[in-house]
Amino acid sequence: MSSELPKTVRSVERTLKILELMNRMPVVRVQYLAAEADLPAPTVVRLLETLVAAGYVHKLGRQSGYSVTGKVAALGAGHHGLPQIFDRARQAAEELTRRTLWPTALATLDVDALVIRYSTIPLSPLSHYQSTINRRMTLLDYAHGRAYLAFCPKEERQHLVSLLQQSAADEEEAEAIAVKAEVLAAQTRASGFGERMGNIQPETHSLALPLRLGAKIVGTFGITYFARTQVDVEALKRDLRTTAEGCMAQSGPAEAQVMG
Repeated sequence: MSSELPKTVRSVERTLKILELMNRMPVVRVQYLAAEADLPAPTVVRLLETLVAAGYVHKLGRQSGYSVTGKVAALGAGHHGLPQIFDRARQAAEELTRRTLWPTALATLDVDALVIRYSTIPLSPLSHYQSTINRRMTLLDYAHGRAYLAFCPKEERQHLVSLLQQSAADEEEAEAIAVKAEVLAAQTRASGFGERMGNIQPETHSLALPLRLGAKIVGTFGITYFARTQVDVEALKRDLRTTAEGCMAQSGPAEAQVMG
């Protein structure tokens, strides 16, 4: 047997390095990847365009940069198709931002809060944040959290409320948390949208809808706008719902749908 080490394929090594670097940040630019990977910028561009063609990377725009897509999750074990649904929702979120100019976001549940997994802030000229990726949004205070809490199954809602009650100082506060959760859930179901209207971060308001895979809610889809701007909120709600329904309809009514 030969004792020589097997020869490696440099282009594969470089591609994997690019994916590794991209997984650390929600949006990256060619200059950053070139510096971190110690590669010429034209080489990085060729690798990125190859990954775009293969569906593992999404180009946000000439000036915005690149981000990985949900297909990257297929490289790991336990992949069950959920990222593809969020890929469609991501594309719909980008279209909604291009049409309305307001930033949109996708969030998923993380124990007792919603966490932003994707945001169109890089595409929006009206956002005053640089990034909200990985921001945690409590179930009772934020539009995304309220949308999830209101439309999840009763048993799951009870479980989530019990988690919130663990931070209560006494039984009276724990009961107040439960009452507030039920009131907010009822209000949200009545309106069809999770809403944040000045209770926190008063400079902005947010709307959110829950998204589900079959009977299970898998995340939320939301949009944020300036509170002092003249906005037709009802029109924005219609646009948000239409966009969300459109992106999830591609999965078929039995697989995924918008709840409202």
